[in-house]
Amino acid sequence: MEPADIEAMIRTAALESLRAESPDHERDRALSRAATALDALCGLSDREGTGAVWDVMAELSRAELLAFSTFAVSELADHTDYRWVDHGRSSSAGPDSGEEPAVE
Repeated sequence: MEPADIEAMIRTAALESLRAESPDHERDRALSRAATALDALCGLSDREGTGAVWDVMAELSRAELLAFSTFAVSELADHTDYRWVDHGRSSSAGPDSGEEPAVE
């Protein structure tokens, strides 16, 4: 997929417009388009490098970029061993705490 097509797909996903009350079919359509755009960005990175990905992202509005980036992080977290780290916690995870250390 060409960079302009990926940009258009991210825009038409309109993730920034989704609300809690958005109909399920609208949410499913938006998330499906965003997932396809993310896959296409990965392919673009493999073909042309990360600079080409940054060029696509630079064309998005702030709201589009924030919404798509949040979606991308969520997808990556779902498909890797990554999990959020709460650095404000008073207790520390260690070998005796029963908690696994977070991947940072």
